[in-house]
Amino acid sequence: MKKSLLVILTGLCVLTTACSENSKTTETSKPALSSDTKAATETTKPAKLSLRFMIPVGTEFANATLPAADKDFVKKAIEEKFNVDLKLDYFVGGEDYKNKMNVQLAGGDIPDIFIGDAAASQKYATDGLLADLTTYFTQQSMPNYFKWVKQQELESFQMKGMNINRGILPFLRNQYPAWYVRQDWLEKLGLKAPKSYDEMLEVMRKFTNGDPDGNGKKDTFGFSVSGNGASVPFDFPMWLANGFVADFQIANNTFVDNRTDLGVQKVIQDIINVTNEGIIDPDWFLSKSPGHLDKAVQNKIGIFFSGTENVALEGTPNSVQARTKAIDPKANWQPFNPFPDKPAIWKNGVPETSVMAGKTVAEKKPENIKRSFEILNWLASEDGYLLTHYGQDGKHYKRDGKKITLVPEAFDADIAKAGNWLGIYRFFTPEEPAVLGFEVNDPRVSPRDQAILKTVASFPKHDALPPVSLQPPQGMNIGDLRKEMNKLHIKMIFEDKSADKWPQYREELMTKFSGRAIFQGYTDQINSVMKDKKLNDFK
Repeated sequence: MKKSLLVILTGLCVLTTACSENSKTTETSKPALSSDTKAATETTKPAKLSLRFMIPVGTEFANATLPAADKDFVKKAIEEKFNVDLKLDYFVGGEDYKNKMNVQLAGGDIPDIFIGDAAASQKYATDGLLADLTTYFTQQSMPNYFKWVKQQELESFQMKGMNINRGILPFLRNQYPAWYVRQDWLEKLGLKAPKSYDEMLEVMRKFTNGDPDGNGKKDTFGFSVSGNGASVPFDFPMWLANGFVADFQIANNTFVDNRTDLGVQKVIQDIINVTNEGIIDPDWFLSKSPGHLDKAVQNKIGIFFSGTENVALEGTPNSVQARTKAIDPKANWQPFNPFPDKPAIWKNGVPETSVMAGKTVAEKKPENIKRSFEILNWLASEDGYLLTHYGQDGKHYKRDGKKITLVPEAFDADIAKAGNWLGIYRFFTPEEPAVLGFEVNDPRVSPRDQAILKTVASFPKHDALPPVSLQPPQGMNIGDLRKEMNKLHIKMIFEDKSADKWPQYREELMTKFSGRAIFQGYTDQINSVMKDKKLNDFK
């Protein structure tokens, strides 16, 4: 019994010692991970990537510049959240932007993400340059994106027989078109805001010849636009005066292309007439946007057109009103509608711009595309939207649930007066906070500005539905037709100095450039969609 007891005690002692040693070993070895475990832990964070986006910016941000890295809190947030180095190549949207993008794509220098208009994206798609993005544009992968764009809209936007390779860029559904006039000039000359097209022309004449700025010089013009050396913009009231609302209309389930209609002859002739009369800025065609707005700020013109909601608000930094008033304290830009009898002066928003990725990039660097779309989805989220539109919470704005109250002093100091740079990051989401349920309170909006907002919102628009991606028949290119069409419009104004040849020029567009077949194809597509879907399906 003694021997047995001794053996048991000895065994217990050994066991206790072993347990004690094992406990010590476990505690001391916690920080010292094996090399395999260490590697596994480190790989849970995705590898850092260098990404490049090529994006257009609106004319209101033409002079915007990104700040130094230590001031760019959006770039910092994106790079830290997604472990990337992000470069934005940004240019004012228009022909120059298109040309730069075409050069890069043709040379194989393809950005990870790029944005283009419908005609450009259709050409890239048919040329086989675009990646299949079907796996990215899903409710699971891009839940925030689908708060802005409907699934039906995205599917209808694709070209026939192709998967999703052209994502719809979230678009502004509510439009704010208006012509603006210098109210203080009207008062100085004893005039009233125009209530008809003829009255508008008369005001242009008075602004050109009546010395509205009182400097004793004949250096002002009634009206201007920016043609960017390429086209005749719809800013010209002559389009609407002749019944053409925006770029196209759908009448009786038929596609009406306003820019190639026979009635364009009268539009062009009216523009030639006011040009000959000398009441519009003679430099409009070569003016690059927003050149005409700069002239408005400089007291050189008295009327312009804009679709930007806050362009005449005195409380908005860098608006035309704020900039003009800094030069002339009496300046007072006010909206007006010279076509009160028209059922619409513009169209409600429709999908027109695509977000794309290159096929070769997707094949060689699939992780770049995946990470890029994660960033885009975040930009469409509440956090991404607030940061890119209003700045930093608690500094540039204060949030109380869904109520956002801006802090103008901080915003002006860090953003508006520092290059107005935040607008560059708004390339993915429009200024429409209601989509995410936000109610924004801007203390800078004065009673004057509130009245302007109410007036502009009241101007009538029409629905350009359904939002179906109208595609030229196989082998036909709408881009070539548009390019030639613009050349002919300009030729009539500056070379022919007459619109008499438009029927002849138009027939060339309809035959040599397949216009008749393209627009009939558009009509057939509309009829096909409307046959299978109720209009409400697209709302």
